[in-house]
Amino acid sequence: MAEPEDIHARKPSSINIFGISGSGYHHLMPHEMADLHNPSPEAKMGSSPPETPHSFQNLLGGQSSSSSPRVADSQRTPEPYSEIWAPSMPRGGDEKKNDMPRTMEREVKMSEGGKLPKIVEPRGDAMDDEFDDEIFYKKFVYSTVGSGIWLVTAILQPRWGHKIASGASLSPSTATTLAALLAKTIEMSFVTVFVSCLGQVLTRRAFIRKAHGMSLAEMTMRNWVIQPGSLITHFETLPSSSLTLLGMLSLTATIAAAFYTTASDAMVSPKLKSGSWEHKELIGYVRASYANAAYVREDCPYLFNITEDIHAAESCMNVQFSGQSYRNLLNYMNMWTNLNQNGTEISSDLKKRPGGTTLLHDNTTMYSSWIETEHGDVKAHFEETGRIINNVTLALPHPGVYGASKLKVNGILQPDDLAGVGEYTVRAGVVSPSVNVLCVDMDKKELAPLVYTTWPNAKVNNTDIPGQKTGWPGWTGEVPQPLDGKNKDYYLNRTAVDDIFRWGPKYERRPPVFQMYPFDFNLLTNATVYAADAIYTLGKSPESKNYTVCQLRSWVSPNCSTEFNISGIAGASMKAHCEDDADENAYRRSFPSDQGWSAPSLDWKWLADQWRLSMDLNGGSVNNNASNARILTQLALHEPKMPASYPSLAEALAVYSSSLIMISAIGTPFRHYWDQDPKAYPENLIPAPGFPQPFNASLITQEYTSGHTQSWQNIFYVVLVLVFAINLFCLGYFIMRSGLVTDFTEPQNLFSLAINSPPSNSFHGSCGGGPEKRHLVVPWKVAYAPSANHYFFQDNSPGKETSEGLNCYQSTNAMEPIASYILIAAQFAGQVNQPRGDAVQRQAQVERVLLSFEQAKKHMSQEGIREVYQYLKSGQWIQNCRLASSHTTYRRFMGKSSFKSTLYYPHFFVVQAIYVLGGGPIHDAIRGMYQELSEHWGMAITPDKPFYPRLADSEKKRRLILGNNQGPDTRSGRQASHL
Repeated sequence: MAEPEDIHARKPSSINIFGISGSGYHHLMPHEMADLHNPSPEAKMGSSPPETPHSFQNLLGGQSSSSSPRVADSQRTPEPYSEIWAPSMPRGGDEKKNDMPRTMEREVKMSEGGKLPKIVEPRGDAMDDEFDDEIFYKKFVYSTVGSGIWLVTAILQPRWGHKIASGASLSPSTATTLAALLAKTIEMSFVTVFVSCLGQVLTRRAFIRKAHGMSLAEMTMRNWVIQPGSLITHFETLPSSSLTLLGMLSLTATIAAAFYTTASDAMVSPKLKSGSWEHKELIGYVRASYANAAYVREDCPYLFNITEDIHAAESCMNVQFSGQSYRNLLNYMNMWTNLNQNGTEISSDLKKRPGGTTLLHDNTTMYSSWIETEHGDVKAHFEETGRIINNVTLALPHPGVYGASKLKVNGILQPDDLAGVGEYTVRAGVVSPSVNVLCVDMDKKELAPLVYTTWPNAKVNNTDIPGQKTGWPGWTGEVPQPLDGKNKDYYLNRTAVDDIFRWGPKYERRPPVFQMYPFDFNLLTNATVYAADAIYTLGKSPESKNYTVCQLRSWVSPNCSTEFNISGIAGASMKAHCEDDADENAYRRSFPSDQGWSAPSLDWKWLADQWRLSMDLNGGSVNNNASNARILTQLALHEPKMPASYPSLAEALAVYSSSLIMISAIGTPFRHYWDQDPKAYPENLIPAPGFPQPFNASLITQEYTSGHTQSWQNIFYVVLVLVFAINLFCLGYFIMRSGLVTDFTEPQNLFSLAINSPPSNSFHGSCGGGPEKRHLVVPWKVAYAPSANHYFFQDNSPGKETSEGLNCYQSTNAMEPIASYILIAAQFAGQVNQPRGDAVQRQAQVERVLLSFEQAKKHMSQEGIREVYQYLKSGQWIQNCRLASSHTTYRRFMGKSSFKSTLYYPHFFVVQAIYVLGGGPIHDAIRGMYQELSEHWGMAITPDKPFYPRLADSEKKRRLILGNNQGPDTRSGRQASHL
């Protein structure tokens, strides 16, 4: 066979973190490694070389000195190594698979020609490690980049708009699932990277000569990150390792990994969230000028062919007007009724009185607002004019904002786009359609110039009401024409209220003329005044002999903004936000302060005339006693104040006509003027879809957003920052180290190394019951014996290795040397310093017992000392008892206080050490215990001499020491309980 290749002659170059060049093995310099020829100071303190215990010699494949390892000096210390090769390193790009040393090629000849069994050799080849490391580096890059993107996303909180929507390529449910999946992969890769980094740090610490090695508690830190629940189930490892820098970092990584998915769900996962207010120019389509009767007629869904039924559109309008108007009036009455039933008293200030509502498209509630309230003070008018004047103006939101908000060109996500639960709000700087109602209380004489039956030569007829006269059917033809015989404007009769209604030559407005005086509960209407911008009503209340004349006009107000709210859950609503100096969206802010605003609409009266026909508001001409007229006439004011329990006539008429105002504004300009060419569109009517008109708006919308929804969720920023920061830390570590070594904290590597390592006295008693707290802090190093070509764990703590082979009392009959049973006072500090305990007395007990234990080791056998040691180390015997009869060990030994007598020697040992050897008085209780002990042992035992038993018959001695505490495991010499 060819000579074996000298593995120490290979001088591979180091590799970089991405594993694309250099050697496939990581090289540690001689001064960095813990060797066997020059051990560290910790290793020199009593530790025997790992290959020297007799119980371990059989692993070397020989029977005598011929199978001993190669030595380098007269002390027969195993030959030191100069290099460590970590076989899990990937190959470099310049190496070939056939160049790698094989297992048989690395067999080392022994001093007598024997060969080392392959079972203790390092792994021969690692040809697949390059692939494994490549995957690791990809995971590392993915974890770092992914956690960085997640952190930046949580900070920026991007809004996904139409990218995530019900009708988009990525639905909301898919987006949420995808975010959770990506977060989980980042968490998994983070755990992988950190555990690998932790393993590299600990393994290098175990390799490097000047380092103290790694402890079992530090090895378990990887379990924290992988299984966070182990912090609870194995809490005993926490105090031993969490106070170090690496332990605190591991604990931090554990918390970050445990809550990363939760943090991602709270901070990154897309969820419906409202943004901030943004100013934007929206676009809406305009079809006609305000109150365009031709457009309203065309827009009404008349059922029949207009060529077959020329009144189809008119009939449709009447149904539309009457249906919505009656609904508005009924809702208004219901509102006031509820206020009265609740005992709520309404202020006389018009600003504080309830407005009305109307419905747009039967799905959007429109809330109106009172404007120009400075003109609505009834008391002030009465003091100024001596008349009861009821003057109100009601503004509605512009219905065109509804249609504009839904246009795709404006890019607003609708509730249907957001799984039916989204919402948004638009505050539009547009005009608000308004209606003004001016009602004046007048007596019969003052009203005479406006009533046809009082005119000279009037043709009148009697009605069914005694004393009531009415004009003949052609009475309207006798009303003077607008121009007199001299072709001059003629403004009819003068009245006492011309300045209030602005009638006459001074104002160039004609007053109305009524056919008759209405009877109680009846209304008359006049909508035929030449060139008028208003319609008029005349009503009579039974509560007064006076009459009430009301004027209705309409215009678009610049003093408001329209707020449109829509929600997939709560529905849609609109309201007019008016006369607020702080309202930055008010329409008037879009123009100079000296801008001239629109006058009352001249076209509106034609729609108003159709509206009053649909409600038969002129039914008083035939005394029809209509229900609507009956309700309205009773609301007329007869005192100079606004009523507190019901609306005034002007308020009710304004709300009653609000449906007319709303219909008049659909499809009309958002501005206060019509700017289209009258020659191109002589009727101010544009074919569908109309022309686009922009308007200023502020809007707040909901979109699927990667961000948190509650302020307390900001705490999860800590988790995202920690994961990214720890990833960067690991990145820096791997860049500095430039390569990987075999991670001996991984379970498979740890088991392979531990099973081929010699036993340690520091882990005595851990094989059967597992390691205890004292075992967790024992430092270990990974050593290498060149003579055996073998890696193994080396105890780096002070002490002496056992020469008895496997050190496992709990599962074998092998005994530790008596000198190895060591108890020190520091072991019992917890019991001594317990709350509400007498620390001085307890410390004295510990000192006496430990002193007696040291004396006992000089007299008793191994088996006896072991039994005493096992009991004493529990610390259960440390109590606040000044008398022996009160001590639990005495009561257990003697069977006092419901205890069954144990006759267990360690119980006696404690009482003897504390109360007899301590120099205290010998009471009857102690004498009784000695008498009981003498009978049990069959010999005279007195307090004047310490009793440390040692019998030749080991079986008899075992039974006497255990007393009545015989357990089922008698072959191993172990009692059932230490009690």
